[in-house]
Amino acid sequence: MKSAHYSRGRSPARLALVVITATALSTGTLVFAQQASAAVPAFPNNIVVFPDRDFVSVEGYQDHAGETALVEVTRPGSGAVGSARSVVSGTDVAFEINHPGGVCWGADTAAKVTPDIRAGDTVSITFADGTRDETTTQDAAVTQDMTLEGSTLTVLGRTGPNVNRAQMEQRVINPDLGATDVGRRDIRALPGPLVPAAKGGYSSSLTFATDGTFLATYQFNDPATAQIAAAADLGERAMAWQQEDADGNRQGLTIAEFGELGGPGMGGCPAGPGDQPAPSPGAASVVHSVDKTSMQVKWTAAASQPGAAAVTGYSVVAIDQTVTNGQQVQLGARTNASTAQSTITNLNPASTYTVEVRSLAGSRMSDAYTVAPAAAPQPGDTTVPTLALTPAPEPGAVTKTNSVTVTGDGQNFFTTDGSPVISGGLPSDTSQLYTGPVPIAGPTTLKVAAFDQAGNFQLIEGEYAPLAGSTLPPAAPTGLAATAGQGSATLRWDASDPSVTGYQVTVYGTNGTNGTNGTALPLSAQPPETTARTQTITGLAGGSTYGFSVKAKTAAAGFGAESQKVTTTIQPVTDRLTITSARWKSGEFRVVGTASMVGATVTVHRVTSTGAIGAAIPGALATVTAAAPPGIGDFSIRLRNGAAPTQNPGRIYVKSSNGGVAGPFTVSNG
Repeated sequence: MKSAHYSRGRSPARLALVVITATALSTGTLVFAQQASAAVPAFPNNIVVFPDRDFVSVEGYQDHAGETALVEVTRPGSGAVGSARSVVSGTDVAFEINHPGGVCWGADTAAKVTPDIRAGDTVSITFADGTRDETTTQDAAVTQDMTLEGSTLTVLGRTGPNVNRAQMEQRVINPDLGATDVGRRDIRALPGPLVPAAKGGYSSSLTFATDGTFLATYQFNDPATAQIAAAADLGERAMAWQQEDADGNRQGLTIAEFGELGGPGMGGCPAGPGDQPAPSPGAASVVHSVDKTSMQVKWTAAASQPGAAAVTGYSVVAIDQTVTNGQQVQLGARTNASTAQSTITNLNPASTYTVEVRSLAGSRMSDAYTVAPAAAPQPGDTTVPTLALTPAPEPGAVTKTNSVTVTGDGQNFFTTDGSPVISGGLPSDTSQLYTGPVPIAGPTTLKVAAFDQAGNFQLIEGEYAPLAGSTLPPAAPTGLAATAGQGSATLRWDASDPSVTGYQVTVYGTNGTNGTNGTALPLSAQPPETTARTQTITGLAGGSTYGFSVKAKTAAAGFGAESQKVTTTIQPVTDRLTITSARWKSGEFRVVGTASMVGATVTVHRVTSTGAIGAAIPGALATVTAAAPPGIGDFSIRLRNGAAPTQNPGRIYVKSSNGGVAGPFTVSNG
């Protein structure tokens, strides 16, 4: 079924064709795809960009059915301004972004923003095996409402200097045209002088001026039809594409829709860059001076969403919890964007304070990161907090280790460059809040200080260096996940130790319960080592459940322990079909193509008025026979004389008994 974005007019006839090119696949051999450079998608795949709605439709890619793909919008000079991940459906529309029934921008990525897609932006799709295609958004658009004078309708627009004007079309979409002498739901103008439409009802032209504007002209045979066309609501479109193949398939397509609004295309999607709130800062810490008249506040810098207003600074406020006449005293400061700390002075030693940190971006202020007041320290409290380092520094010597762990009951700060960790009884400007083991990658002077709410602190210093030729094996990777595809599985896992030089996936067979207790496949059938944290494995048996694990490797210690095993059930591989040609003439109908499964039966079906697969054409079937190269079969269907359809079927689908589908395909005459 076609996706809903065609509700105001179908894109070019071949926009969403989903013929799958046949490739050899042996279920007994694991196959690993190689890295591919980015290019405009080749038929039957396509990336269709609707910039006015910030909407992208990914078409085809059935050879990646079941796999998760990353789509990114990249702007020259700015980098990525939007992204989303989704699973390829295996149907004619692989998936959509920012459209009902699809996913939101930001799905399974950190960029929680709906990008404002503009001319010149690149929209790319990337798969785990390195396959990458991209469409560059074309600078062609209608610029004002169409005008009607008598029976002549005109549409004015613009084209940028990089648009190939021979690869453009202007359309007006109005479903009410279908009941007129036009006989379709849209009218279209192609580059060139005024020519009659193939189905009649009007003539059209598309001409270009030297100032970069274009003019589409429609002259109608019936003035009433002209009135209907002019009544279209948001119906004016400019279409431009990067490439057109020998079969007329329009690749790298941009469809600009005059009057459409950008931003979130459905409820729950993130705001656009202009409507993004100021991002909240991360974890904050508060340390008081001994006399309680000042405090130092440190926080994690806020990260702006792509394209949104940049963070220009921070507001830091200490709010006295004492309420007098319904009011609370607050003290604070504002910093610039490069500073993630502030010292607040003139505090009342007898009061407790709540601290709020907010970021400033454009004219907006973020929600607060709040540090609640700690229990008031007892008067005269001079007990220093506990502090310990593991391994502990050796007095007068260099301690060999690859990381240092800090424990204690205070707030811990450290420096690794030899600079002071304490300044004026508070953490120094160069100190960092301890959140996890401190890596030791080279000779390091480590200084660690623990502070409590009474302002007491303890300091430990030491000299450290990494272990020479450490033979400790790397830890098992975590976060392993498997996504099933047709005869394949895509694995992803989290980063391991920085010293890791590679990863090895192990595939377990189906002879255990749900694959969990299955034995590992032979070494010859295991995937090769990889430096990436993702790998796609193909050649797996559809309907079977496999187990997978991954282990990390370092140059010094080799492979460590395997991760926890995960399992997934592989989707069956459907027959992959192409239609090479389809021709009709009186007394003869012939369809020729290829299929990936020899022995399958293929049948020819008509296309319904909604674009769905319709009734089979009587007698139009054949068995796929072996052909070269191995793994690809041929089919040839020929109906003659009384067995042939009495009229050209128009458009057809071909279906395989093994589940494959090709089409819709336009049948030519002759």
